[in-house]
Amino acid sequence: MRYFIFVSHGQLASGMSSALSMLVGTRDNVLHVAFQDGMDAATFRENVEALIHPINNQDEVMVMADLISGSPLATTMELLAQHMDLAHVRAIGGMNLPLAITAIEAEDDPLDDAVSAMIECAVEQVQKFALNTDDSDSDDI
Repeated sequence: MRYFIFVSHGQLASGMSSALSMLVGTRDNVLHVAFQDGMDAATFRENVEALIHPINNQDEVMVMADLISGSPLATTMELLAQHMDLAHVRAIGGMNLPLAITAIEAEDDPLDDAVSAMIECAVEQVQKFALNTDDSDSDDI
C-alpha cells in the first residue's frame, strides 16, 4: 500500500487532507500531522510515531511538506528512517493541492515517476492569475 502523509506547521496539513478529501473522496491511506503553535518537539515526535506505526516496511510512503527545510519534515523523515527502509519513501516540500491530487492519480506508478509527475504539475499550477477583461467577445446584436 502507498501512504500519503501531509506534514506542516500549523493547520496546513489538515487543510490539505480535508481539501483533497473533497475532491477525490476520503481515503484511509491519506494521513496528516502538524507541528502546532505552542506544541513542543517531543509531542510532535509522539504524534508522528503514532501516525506511522501502522505502516510496514513493504509499504511505500509519499511525504508532502510545507517546507523542505522545516523541522516537521526533518522529524518525520528521521522517524520514518527508524521505522522502515527509506528506499520506499519519497518527500517533497512546497506542497500544494495540484501536487496532492497528482499524487493520488499516480498512486499505482513507480515512486520516482509519481514524484516527477507531481512536481511538474505543482510547478505548472503556480502562476499569476489574470482576469480576462476583454469585452470584444461579447454578444453584440
